[in-house]
Amino acid sequence: MPERVAIVIPCYNHARFVGEALESALGQTRKPDRVIVVDDGSTDNSLEVLQEFASRGVEVYAQENMGAHATINRLVELAATDCEWVAILNSDDRHLPQRLELGLEAARQHPGQAVVVTGLRVFGDDGAVLPQDAPRARWFHVAWSLGNHTDTELPEWLGQANFVATTSNVLARTDYLRANPFRPYRFNHDYYFFATAMLECQLMVCQEVLLEYRVHGSNTISTHPEPLMREMIRMHLDFYRDNAARLLTSTELRKRFYAFVRSSWDNISSFHAGLFQVAVAQVVEKCSEDELAALAANMHATEFNEFPNKTLTSSLRSDSSLNTTASLQRRVEEMAADSEQSKSEREALDRLCRYRQKMLRSSWVRLGLLLGACYPLVSNRGKKPTEKMLWLRDTCAGSLWLKIGDMLGSKGSYELRRGLV
Repeated sequence: MPERVAIVIPCYNHARFVGEALESALGQTRKPDRVIVVDDGSTDNSLEVLQEFASRGVEVYAQENMGAHATINRLVELAATDCEWVAILNSDDRHLPQRLELGLEAARQHPGQAVVVTGLRVFGDDGAVLPQDAPRARWFHVAWSLGNHTDTELPEWLGQANFVATTSNVLARTDYLRANPFRPYRFNHDYYFFATAMLECQLMVCQEVLLEYRVHGSNTISTHPEPLMREMIRMHLDFYRDNAARLLTSTELRKRFYAFVRSSWDNISSFHAGLFQVAVAQVVEKCSEDELAALAANMHATEFNEFPNKTLTSSLRSDSSLNTTASLQRRVEEMAADSEQSKSEREALDRLCRYRQKMLRSSWVRLGLLLGACYPLVSNRGKKPTEKMLWLRDTCAGSLWLKIGDMLGSKGSYELRRGLV
């Protein structure tokens, strides 16, 4: 018997947006078994809009204002009566039509993981998708590109940025959501949830773009940096405290924790690692000398069996301190070169995506595919994005089918042949 899934929508003062959210929920290729909405004490006419959807099977509830985290937790409890999966959709966002279908398929392929998140794209107040170079869209592009490096693992990626972005990106097993309810943060209830799922190896990333995240003036994230920075510090303090006992007993958990914490120093959002260390100092200052001594003396871990800087030490030459500096300088230069290479690969990947989008939108190319006249255009030659992009560029330039389309006035053919993407 197939597992049941509910789409749950917390709504607060989004009368002008929630209709779009509900239409996206009802328009899924894999129909949700339930669509449940709780209006969290809206002061606009959100509840009236919601009630218009009741005749289409949407379950509508209303409550006094309790906040996003409490509303989502209530929605999970409502869904838990008969649904094994819950997809959260904030009332100003939109799910793309195949989100449930492809998200559940990804879950079936990874049965050991309870939380599925997907790629997303950003759209604005007017409902139009933002261009990639728009400031907010650019941040998400950078955040997602951080995970394109083959040696970047999920804990590092999530430490550098909350690329998942929003509770609208949660498709999770109901029992996991009930065991990990959202915390009473204003900004970071999603980030804490994702970090916990990552630490427990329960978070799976599907790169397919299946979510549209709306940015507008009333987003909670659109604020002066101080409140968000303070909550980020609090979130990390909670993260340390809540996992302290497990960190003492699990080597593998510690490895993921180390990677997350280390990369968080380079966080591209609002986590100030220096201020966090100041906060930790205030906590430690309250401990007695005996408590600190006992903490260091009673900690047991396999990491104590080897010097933490052994690899770095063995790579340095001992005949001159200048050589140490030179060795570190080489490492810096190598990192800079890697960064430049990564930038080039990202730019090539961007252009490759634009080529493919242009082809998908071209009726002439689609006709050629039906007739079998331009299959080389959809081949995936090359190993790296740069190689793939250059091969596709040259193939388009030399394509007889595109040449004919160009002669017949096909705009897409003209642009593809000349690399105008």
